[in-house]
Amino acid sequence: MLKFEPAEVLEVFTDTLDESLIGAVRARYDVSQHNKPLTDTNIFYPLDSNILQVPVQGEEVLGCEFGGKHFYMSKLNKYNLVTNDSNFGVSAISVGDPYEDFEFKYGKYFNPSSLVKKLLMREGDTIIQGRFGNSIRLGSNQFMSGSQTGQDKRDLTESSNVKIVAGGFTNGPIYNESLVSDLSSKIIQEEKSSVYLTTDEYVPYEDVGVTSTFDNNPTYFRPQVIIQSDRIVFNSKGDNGGIGIYSRDKVEIKSADKVEIDSPTIDIGSNNLSPAVLGNDDFVGFITILANQVIAGMTIQRTALLAASLGTETQPSLKLKDEIKRLEEVRDNKLYLSKKINVQ
Repeated sequence: MLKFEPAEVLEVFTDTLDESLIGAVRARYDVSQHNKPLTDTNIFYPLDSNILQVPVQGEEVLGCEFGGKHFYMSKLNKYNLVTNDSNFGVSAISVGDPYEDFEFKYGKYFNPSSLVKKLLMREGDTIIQGRFGNSIRLGSNQFMSGSQTGQDKRDLTESSNVKIVAGGFTNGPIYNESLVSDLSSKIIQEEKSSVYLTTDEYVPYEDVGVTSTFDNNPTYFRPQVIIQSDRIVFNSKGDNGGIGIYSRDKVEIKSADKVEIDSPTIDIGSNNLSPAVLGNDDFVGFITILANQVIAGMTIQRTALLAASLGTETQPSLKLKDEIKRLEEVRDNKLYLSKKINVQ
């Protein structure tokens, strides 16, 4: 039978390439090893090697021994903080020879932020929250059920949502996800990067200086996915991959600065519409005929000038010669087709 005892974490084996030590910690049992020197402590391994929150120094984990090997599982919730629960020195009250000096450090570089707070909890939520202002909430919008009256009253029983946040910081007592920062409030709250998947919930998002035609107001309660960050990159690296954007309704692309599309081939149109004028075979053929007629007319003028000067080049004939050469280059290389579309 496994018996668990609290053990203080003294060292965490991180940043190691030794796979056998990944996730392991050196810890001292609070009771059975109390005041034991560091050399008499044990290395503990995660009881579950797949799901793990790496402890920090000073935290107490639940340790046990099985088959001559020591294991640990979840840390003790001493202070109900999301950043750390360190309780330095709990396993060794005495200091000095023959005991090691206490070093009140969380680790080699771990530094808890005072702006990371526990998430506001709703009934029935499942929450995974890290130490760095990152979290995943598997929740619902049921808590808003009593906020509507009369015709606006909705049944929010099936109002599932998933909210993924990286960089949720606040100077308040708790954190509640929001894509909009209230700069007028004394309680500062910001969300660096977010993905919201909602089914029956109004979600306001940050104003970026463009007018959206999408219906984003408090009456919108339909399934939606919202991604918000400073930069959003879709990078498809597969030769047979790609990025597809499909919609049964409208697709809208707007920018407060510039929209740039750069590709060797840009096809705009639909098989259900008439062929676009710019760049199709009929347009190229028309420009070729027109260029040939202009070149022929300029050639006749140049021949007449040379005949009048008894075959000696003059300034007008040389100018016509250059213009004919330039037109032939435009015709042959289709330079009249722009490689980029510039709309101003």
